[in-house]
Amino acid sequence: MNIVGVEHIGIAVGNLDEAVERLETVLGAKCTRREKVESSKVEVAVFEVGDTKIELVTPAAEGSPVAKFLAERGNGIHHICLKVKDIKGCLEELTRKGVDLIDKTPRQGAFGHSVAFLSPKSVSSILFELSESK
Repeated sequence: MNIVGVEHIGIAVGNLDEAVERLETVLGAKCTRREKVESSKVEVAVFEVGDTKIELVTPAAEGSPVAKFLAERGNGIHHICLKVKDIKGCLEELTRKGVDLIDKTPRQGAFGHSVAFLSPKSVSSILFELSESK
């Protein structure tokens, strides 16, 4: 796979506005972008920290997988997103390796990125997202 680096660390939060305000106060960082991602039924807020990002994620609609995560576990680290080149090629390679994919083809993610999630069952109970910027 052609992994370029860590794109972001996703943190699930129940109240996005409160979490943004808290991180701005505690870390002294500013939220640089916010977006509602219809394909994932979430709203995200991004903090740029050095070469990577912290992405706060909150449910934006009923049935959001993040709502289920919050109900079971509360606020916390939700996923690690890896920046890749050729996301389709990465998914083909993972399929050949027998990795269970949540997304068998890339879908539209935040900020124009193509994204796909790997099943935590295939990766030591860790939710990984692959992201390719356009």
